[in-house]
Order: sequence, then C-alpha cells, then structure tokens
Amino acid sequence: MARETLDAVRAHLTHTGQAVSASEVADALGISRVTARRYLEHLIGAGQAGKDVRHNGPGRPEYAYRWLR
Repeated sequence: MARETLDAVRAHLTHTGQAVSASEVADALGISRVTARRYLEHLIGAGQAGKDVRHNGPGRPEYAYRWLR
C-alpha cells in the first residue's frame, strides 16, 4: 500500500459525504478501478469504511463504499 494513495482514497471518502463506487473513486483520483477497490477494501478491513450493495437496474450490482469514522 502506498501511503499517498491510501491518504487520497481516505480523503475522498471523507469529503464526499456519501457512498461512492470504486469506479467513482478511480475517476476522481486518476487511478484504476482495481486499485481503488483494493484500497477501499483495505479501509473496510481497518474498520474505517463500510460497503453496501447498489442495484442500478438489471445486471450486476455495484458496491458503494462509505466512510464510517
């Protein structure tokens, strides 16, 4: 984990004030979706973020991540 990326993902979650997808975080920070998801999942493991399922019509649901602290 790169400290700068982790800090950027954490800051994005805290400043948005709403649940966001890994794609939304990736777009906002200029990183890949997979990298964003990896860091978001790390924050969940650390007890700093939570994850909900978003259903946007038919097809695969998407996870929405939110800041807990």
